[in-house]
Amino acid sequence: MLRFLLAFFILVGTTYAETTEGKKQIPIVIEADTLNYSKKDNLLIYKGNVIVKKEDFILHSDTLKILLDQKGDISRIIAIGHVHFKKGNRTGKSDKAEYFKDKNYIILTGNAQLQQNNNIIEGEKIVYYLDTEKAEVVGQKKRVRTIFFPKEEKGEK
Repeated sequence: MLRFLLAFFILVGTTYAETTEGKKQIPIVIEADTLNYSKKDNLLIYKGNVIVKKEDFILHSDTLKILLDQKGDISRIIAIGHVHFKKGNRTGKSDKAEYFKDKNYIILTGNAQLQQNNNIIEGEKIVYYLDTEKAEVVGQKKRVRTIFFPKEEKGEK
């Protein structure tokens, strides 16, 4: 169920157009009301109705910060305020989402929720490690909640 976060991390880790052998370049489109760039701070800040699109992945937030390393590559991405994203039949939402490229994980905080089809997992904080596909869900202000719908057996109606 948490595999759809992988799509978010792929997006975050490849903000620039990517080229794969035998495939065309796949652009990432970011739209916002404003963009502020600071070369000195290696920081891009998108504000106001931010929309990020890459193929069938879409992310919405109030603010999106992209922190660059000294080489100009992405080191961290932070989406803040009314964060929600969708890829195929998978969706997620939180108050804040933060991706750390060097350790390859994402943290969703504040009313974090992941959903695939009808299955839902909720907590105040969800940490997802891409390399190991391990997730930790923490309920700080309220308990962790999971809703699973079992698959129907063949022949069942």
